[in-house]
Amino acid sequence: MLGPIANKEYVLKYLNIYDTHALKKYGQNFLIDDELAENIIKNVKDGEDTILLEIGPGLGALTYHLVKKNGHKVLVEIDPLMCDHLKHQVQEDDVEIVNMDFLRMNLKKYDKEIVVVGNLPYYITTDIIEKLLRSTNVTQMTLMVQKEAYERLTAPINSKEYSPISIFLEYVGGTKLLTKVSRHSYIPEPHVDSLVFQVNVKKEKQIENENEFFKITKAMFLMRRKTILNNLTSYLKDKQKAETILNELNCSLTARPEQLDLDFYLNLTKKIAL
Repeated sequence: MLGPIANKEYVLKYLNIYDTHALKKYGQNFLIDDELAENIIKNVKDGEDTILLEIGPGLGALTYHLVKKNGHKVLVEIDPLMCDHLKHQVQEDDVEIVNMDFLRMNLKKYDKEIVVVGNLPYYITTDIIEKLLRSTNVTQMTLMVQKEAYERLTAPINSKEYSPISIFLEYVGGTKLLTKVSRHSYIPEPHVDSLVFQVNVKKEKQIENENEFFKITKAMFLMRRKTILNNLTSYLKDKQKAETILNELNCSLTARPEQLDLDFYLNLTKKIAL
């Protein structure tokens, strides 16, 4: 692959050649710090039987270093112009370039473990991470997100930002903060700094039916201002049953969803699934 990519001259050159700019509808910000890009990819595990999947490679700042690692590389890019650029720049045989919205992608078609890397757009950060967490063959994620998004993702119990995604991340093993990224490391500059974090997904399951766990936990937060009893009643369509389950779990009927921890939601799923 030609490069390195993550520098101001390269980005401005190719944006000018293509007569384009960073598109807000795709949440584009182009990384211009190659040392940072290299250090991010150093943390990504690889292997001959591994799919290295990059979300939103853009001009290829991270891709330049990713293609040097072992494994089959899959670059998922929604912008057709960026895809055309990557097809001209990437010369390696073990690289697949996919022009589509990642949220529409079927990860089940890959029968190998998937290691994910990406600089995620702010407006769909949570949706992307939930999709990854619910994919059984994703074993590691190394993601760059805006600082505000990371704080929301890792919000503690009893905080107003505590949400199903906070619980899901704790369920798979939690997050490891790798590095801070200055807003000056991008073109165009976003309004806030970013963070790079990693998730190494636990192999052992804590619950048999993970899909039900995700579904039920999300349902309990649909009406945040309501009590857990109201949310559970709405889900079960049976207030008496909801009260019985909560009493069996020794949970206050007036508790709010954000006051309850991972163990509660795991046990709640098991009770409902009986």
